[in-house]
Amino acid sequence: MMMMANELPEDLVTQILLWLPVVSLLRFKCVCKSWYALITHQNFVRKHLLRNKNSNTHLLLSTFNKTMDDYVISTISYEELQISLTHPLPRTYFENSENFCISVVGSYNGLVCLHVYDTLKVVIWNPTTRETKVVPESNLPIFAPAGYFTRIQDMGFGFDAKTNDYKIINFVSMYEPIYDAYSMKDVKEIRFQKEVYSLSTDSWRKVDGPQCFISDGTFTYTTGMGSWLAYVEDPKLFVLSFDMSDEVFLKTPLPDNVTGHSLFMLNESIAMVALMPVDERWREIGYDIWLLLKVGVKDSWNRLFTIGPSIARIHQPLGFWKNDTMFLTKVDSGQLFLYDPSTQQMTDLQIHGHSDSKQMQLVTYMETLVSVKGGNESEEKDNC
Repeated sequence: MMMMANELPEDLVTQILLWLPVVSLLRFKCVCKSWYALITHQNFVRKHLLRNKNSNTHLLLSTFNKTMDDYVISTISYEELQISLTHPLPRTYFENSENFCISVVGSYNGLVCLHVYDTLKVVIWNPTTRETKVVPESNLPIFAPAGYFTRIQDMGFGFDAKTNDYKIINFVSMYEPIYDAYSMKDVKEIRFQKEVYSLSTDSWRKVDGPQCFISDGTFTYTTGMGSWLAYVEDPKLFVLSFDMSDEVFLKTPLPDNVTGHSLFMLNESIAMVALMPVDERWREIGYDIWLLLKVGVKDSWNRLFTIGPSIARIHQPLGFWKNDTMFLTKVDSGQLFLYDPSTQQMTDLQIHGHSDSKQMQLVTYMETLVSVKGGNESEEKDNC
């Protein structure tokens, strides 16, 4: 390796290294100082990311493992749909607690954002390089009367292509804890605050946005746009989208007489899973799958297909794969299935999660060298 590094032209060495997988590059940083400087430089990281963007995709399944008594991440090969690696989430960074629930906010360019539910504890993590960054808690002033409760409604994680920056959007609500549960309160009784964290500046700031409730666990990310199901009056839902670059919110009404359940990404567009009652008493339900062709335009919704009703009673959607096929999880066992809408066939993937389907998440992930330091060159020297 040293001989090749000394004899080959620098440009040729760079071109060869750009074709290598991340795991190999992490080892090759130890070959010599010049290779370390090259591989950790943000220009090389960006070029490697672009070259491998379409050939280095995996799936990450987040669930609670009873045997390990911990939250774990399983890496699933995108083509074969087989688990290649399972390891715990970086729990130590969340200050060990007996009662906590870690959720995956989102994943983009190899960075994964993790959040402990109903707390301010957030971590940005690159599972491949094992870099972890604890996001500082927001110290922005909260304008609410003394005694008000502060609650994190939901979060989002995405990428600003204009500034090459990664951002977290945080929905904070403040309310008086009297009588009614939070979910039963009127929107006028709540004070809302939207905050954006920038990885490049490592700081939070406020942004303007509509006063509304966010439906928990509905976040999805399409290119440059984070979206949630939201409402002012339950159950009148709409899609609330946040442009990561312009930092503005957009609203998209749902189709008439449609009850939204969850959002996912399909072919770089927002896909919605909607509940479809089979009878007036909702004794049986199915799922209608809708695709939003243009954010902000109600008439651009297009219904793709329907799942169930027999399947819907025991399965819940987790996301999409190829050709509109969907991942479903069995409610009572956490088994992962693949559903093909063209044939209406179910395939058991022999992958098991948690019996509580709410503690299972499936996100697309790619191995990259992107640093949790915000794209800057690494300052720490790895042990070689």
